[in-house]
Amino acid sequence: MSRILRPSRRDMLRLAGIAGAGLFLPRAARAASAASPERRFLFVLARGGWDTTFVYTPSQSNPNVSCEPDAQTTDIGGLRFVDHESRPSVRSFFESWAPSTAIINGIEVRSVTHDRCKRILMTGSSAGGLDDWPSTIAARSTENPLLPHLVVHGPAYTAQYTDRVVRVGSNGQLRALLDGEALTQSGVDLGGWSSEVDALVDARVRARTAAWAGAAGRGHAASVGAGYGNALDTLAQMDGIADQVSLSPADAGCARDLAADAAAAFDCFSLGLSRCALIQDDGWCSATWDTHSGNDMQVTHYELLFNYLSTLMADLSTRTSISGGALIDEVTVVVVSEMGRHPQINNTGGKDHWTYTSAMLIGGGIRGGQVIGEMNSDFQGQPVDLGSGAVSDHGTGLLPSHLGATLLTLADIDPAEVLDDGAQPITAVLA
Repeated sequence: MSRILRPSRRDMLRLAGIAGAGLFLPRAARAASAASPERRFLFVLARGGWDTTFVYTPSQSNPNVSCEPDAQTTDIGGLRFVDHESRPSVRSFFESWAPSTAIINGIEVRSVTHDRCKRILMTGSSAGGLDDWPSTIAARSTENPLLPHLVVHGPAYTAQYTDRVVRVGSNGQLRALLDGEALTQSGVDLGGWSSEVDALVDARVRARTAAWAGAAGRGHAASVGAGYGNALDTLAQMDGIADQVSLSPADAGCARDLAADAAAAFDCFSLGLSRCALIQDDGWCSATWDTHSGNDMQVTHYELLFNYLSTLMADLSTRTSISGGALIDEVTVVVVSEMGRHPQINNTGGKDHWTYTSAMLIGGGIRGGQVIGEMNSDFQGQPVDLGSGAVSDHGTGLLPSHLGATLLTLADIDPAEVLDDGAQPITAVLA
């Protein structure tokens, strides 16, 4: 990647009117502390709703569930899953990562519409005005990273913490902003000022910013000055990031390369630039996991997903954190889909939406080699004891807020400070 072309302050003033919402830079941040590294999170969202009977919820003996022929239930390292010769990458993944992986079944999203389910899964509620788990975790970072929550590809739900979310952009807009390419793409006449004039403009802007920020009794001016001063400081810290982080769209033919998207997130984690990141799996050739017809496409989606997961975990295992330790010890990978699929095949050979889904947690902070939760004969999630993970008549029906409480706890955040429904973490999965 070529060296960043540093635009002048004058250029940035012009560019500020061009940058799209959510693509410009967050407010200033200090370098991450190497003394006390925080847990970081990579969210992987399988968009469209996966059929959990292909991996997570063995149901071959359930007469109320349509399952693929010749599938078998297998146990590797304490993980009980559905195995089939058509999906060798699933078995291969668990052979390598079962000790670091926990599966959570029977999470009820209480909706069957995609957008609503994604919001519920990621925030715990269908109501607007709430921040999702990664934005909340990133916003409460004590390290104040430069790119707190990096959305490489996929959705973000924010209210209070919108300024903590930075999007790479579907066409690599963030990189274009960082390396100066956006200036040439914009068509703005940058003029022919000399470097000496640029330096004078820069000094003038800095002086005026400092004067506004320190203006006694001038609340609005002081606020504007402080905010712009933070933006200038952020720009200085951003210098060179385009050289160290791959922020280009990860194209794998007709679909994105999930492992390459993850690599961009890991670059930012290693440098202490981000605490959370989200990537989205749109399935084979971006067809999504929404298989209302041709449900056997789930085979291909799962094979590709677990192949990507193996690649990205192998990549993560080679990385060093900003603290000097192994990055894999500090990162939790959260693999989810916004809904499941109906237990029965429909009249077009597919499966419709279902309100129960599964999640998979991998890596640092996770007590692996276990499956939490089961489906009953009606293919509904059974209540579990949050402490042991065992199915119990006196247990708790799992909701997305329980998953959120678990992630918040992993992030050293008290769930009671965030959740208003009293959901407790699934402590059985916490190492």
